[in-house]
Amino acid sequence: MKFSFAKQRRGKLYGGYVLFFVLFCLLTYGVYWLFGYSLISTHDVLHQHVPIMIEYRKILLSWLHHLSAGPLQWSWHIGLGADAFQTFSYYIIGDPFAYLILLFNKVHLLTGFQLIGLVRMFFAGLSFTYFASHFSLKRWAIWLGAMVYLSSGFAIYASLFQPFFVNALILLPLLITAIEVVLQGRSAWGFGFVVYFSVVVNFYLAFMLALGGITYLILRWSELPHPLARQRWFNFGRMLCSGVLGLLATAWLTLPEIKALQSSPRFDVPFASGMHFYSLQYYLSLPNALLGNVNVDPFWLNTLSVNVLLLVVVWTFRHHRDYKLIVRLMVLTTVLSLLPMFAATLNGFTSPSNRWLFLMSLPMALMTGVFLQQLKTMTLSDWVPIFKWAAIILVLILISTQIIADSTSTVLPQLFFLMVYAGVFVVGTVRPQLLKPQVLSALVMANIFVAFNFENAAYDIHQFLPNGAAKALISQPYGTATTAVATQPTWAEQNGTKVSKYAPTFARTSNVSNYVTASAGITPNNFLLNGANTSSFYSIQNGAAIQFSRDLLNNQRQLNLPIQQFDDRGRVLNFLGVRDLYVNSPLPSDTNMPHNYVPTFGETPDLNQSFYGANGDVQAYQTTDNFPLMYFQSRVISNQTYEQLDDNEKEANLANVTAVNDTKNLKVTKLQPQSVVIPYKMYDADQNIISTTNIADTNKSDTYTLYIPNAKQYQGMEIRALITNVHYTEPTLTDRINIDKLNSPGINGHLSSGSNQTAAHGGWDAFKRDVANGSPNQAWRISMTNGDITNSLSQMPETNLSEYEKTTAGVLNLGWVDQMPNGLSMQLGQVGRYSFDLQLVGIPMTTQYDKQVQRLQKNGLKKLRLGHNEITGSVTTKQSGVLASSIPYSAGWHATVNGHTVKLIKTNRAFAGIKLTKPGKQKIKLTYRTPGLTAGIHFTAIVGGLIAVLGIAQLGWHLFKRKKD
Repeated sequence: MKFSFAKQRRGKLYGGYVLFFVLFCLLTYGVYWLFGYSLISTHDVLHQHVPIMIEYRKILLSWLHHLSAGPLQWSWHIGLGADAFQTFSYYIIGDPFAYLILLFNKVHLLTGFQLIGLVRMFFAGLSFTYFASHFSLKRWAIWLGAMVYLSSGFAIYASLFQPFFVNALILLPLLITAIEVVLQGRSAWGFGFVVYFSVVVNFYLAFMLALGGITYLILRWSELPHPLARQRWFNFGRMLCSGVLGLLATAWLTLPEIKALQSSPRFDVPFASGMHFYSLQYYLSLPNALLGNVNVDPFWLNTLSVNVLLLVVVWTFRHHRDYKLIVRLMVLTTVLSLLPMFAATLNGFTSPSNRWLFLMSLPMALMTGVFLQQLKTMTLSDWVPIFKWAAIILVLILISTQIIADSTSTVLPQLFFLMVYAGVFVVGTVRPQLLKPQVLSALVMANIFVAFNFENAAYDIHQFLPNGAAKALISQPYGTATTAVATQPTWAEQNGTKVSKYAPTFARTSNVSNYVTASAGITPNNFLLNGANTSSFYSIQNGAAIQFSRDLLNNQRQLNLPIQQFDDRGRVLNFLGVRDLYVNSPLPSDTNMPHNYVPTFGETPDLNQSFYGANGDVQAYQTTDNFPLMYFQSRVISNQTYEQLDDNEKEANLANVTAVNDTKNLKVTKLQPQSVVIPYKMYDADQNIISTTNIADTNKSDTYTLYIPNAKQYQGMEIRALITNVHYTEPTLTDRINIDKLNSPGINGHLSSGSNQTAAHGGWDAFKRDVANGSPNQAWRISMTNGDITNSLSQMPETNLSEYEKTTAGVLNLGWVDQMPNGLSMQLGQVGRYSFDLQLVGIPMTTQYDKQVQRLQKNGLKKLRLGHNEITGSVTTKQSGVLASSIPYSAGWHATVNGHTVKLIKTNRAFAGIKLTKPGKQKIKLTYRTPGLTAGIHFTAIVGGLIAVLGIAQLGWHLFKRKKD
């Protein structure tokens, strides 16, 4: 295929594309609006993308009104506090479409967000249209190719769940075009600009675009006549220089991002999730990808949604001499799809995600247009070998999906459209009117309509919020309860209790772990519009937060959600400064309420006032034991001592001491045990005493009982289960099937009146079920129950590409007990062999603890002020100690005491602190500057100056040559 840059008029081409895009929107997103749904899904879009765009708009407007103050660099609205620039740069700062939100007022922000998503999709199709216009394709073939491009599995998923990923589909055609421009001896400036925008829009996807561009360059270079000629190398040198300049010009964004990634937990994971091969489920899904689908699972395996794909692929291979580059790309793609190590490498050397397959959307959509355009030239004899190979592949598809995966609801419409395509194409050899553009367009658009709306439960319409609910869930996740907490006196205040003069002026909020805000289930994130909240759900996280979670074995810890609600552990929430907790009303019986949090507007939970919430009524709970944001602590221990403590003792001593690396000139405290170890005996279902160090579990319904001798002596404490040294041996697929057969009704050939299933049939069903579930995998779960409260420690499966990390230990909060029950129960969530250590611990909430908290509150930073990228206040000390905090440590913080610069230290291995060795009044000031931002801006300015000089020099040279000629 010849890539031509001959001049042409594209007005009609772009005009026709606009009409096709409008029809595309009506057939896809229009269905959602028809039924009153928004394009805001109840997971990533609700929890990340919409709040980020709204918050960023607020930051921009504030900056524009106060230019002298500079942009906001530290935000208290991101979990415990985080670098706003580093967090937002992954999503939005370099995205030019995001700035369109400035055109919308507050009332229409959600409408603006959805329209911006459609604008991105429009430009993705427009970019393809521009790219395809360089080939010998008719306008209608280009339009259909653009529709196929927009309906790829990646495009549909991204537009609904990860909107900014669509930018990659805009940049990909421009990148390939820019490479081709230089290869043909034209200007290299465009290539540099594409490189620049690829990186600043999203550095993660830019890595994949770079690999795709390099692959295209190598394959295309091999096809050029005289590839080693001097001019070829000269063109390559120009491309390299332009690309390097474009890359260096991104330093204003990439340098701070590199600093952030050095501590980000997302990049501290096992390569390829420790996998050498995929599961059988994945390999059986590969043939189905050739049929065309809208799925991105497992492992982001994505292709086109139109079911003509199989015929296009076979036809392309049949004409491999004419389309060598495309065929080589297909073969290379097939090879790279076979092993996790390839996917992990292409995913930035992390998890084995096949997101990179979006790169194939471009050649596949282009070849679809080529294929449809040449249909009129084909005869019946041309179709025979195509149908022969297609039939072989189709048999594999039927075996893998119909029989093994049992996905009839997906396969039937795919097969139907494949048969319709085949029928129309064959009959079209004798009735050419069936191959007219109008007929083919109707067929392709009908296919897209069915694929988008019916072929994948992942895009079920019920995952999207009704138009009226989205705004309330984003701006008021706790309903009107937050307004009441801010404006109304508490029940205690109404009954004469005065607020302590030492009560912290800065307080965070959270919700209990089973708090439900949307139909998707429990909320896992921090809502940016709700003030300081403990939880945050972002791809770039401060490593300090995850460090604290790991040190205290937070079982809710995830790579994108380092804190969440910290398993409702009372002393930890106090330490983090959480004053207000929000719960659903009426209070569910399985709520694990931290002991020192009491009803805010009532004497008892039953009398606590309820407030309106978008997904049901809400109640507020409050504590007086919340720590100040910064406080003076005279009692310290070394990090070495801190690390030797078990995780419950670390929690129990948060108010007692602070851990620091260097204890010189500080008062080191000798610790006494703060928690109580509770002995137990464990019994299996047959009442045999067993040990957790060797459990061969063959039935997920088995329950183990922990008997507590002398339970009455353990009173007034929060119960913890400390689980360490977890080793899980997953059964092989054969072992898992045999286990399932043991639990099937057809064992030993006996029939069950309920199912009438033989053992052989039960084994076959077990095989299908285990394969469809991705067995074998490393996932396991250990659950423990105390009354109504059940808590679990689990290993994420390898298929969870964003959150997977190896889990070997954790602490389970089993709730407050006035008196310890005689027994607890345990269940294992996956069959297999388990070995772990289990210790039951009680953490009392005593008056001694209350006094420790009151001492810290009294020593809190006075006149605390959270300014623009700074914190100020004062504290008076009588002895040496440390100014401790719950501010996540970052190299961007700089501290002064009484106007003198001092070294910032880490407290409790995760938070910002200052050593104070001189008594007296200390004026404290902390200033924050995004690490690498200033240097990056200066470097970008230098590169920009160099680019300007080179551009002027080149322009001068051309003018000189033109004048001379």
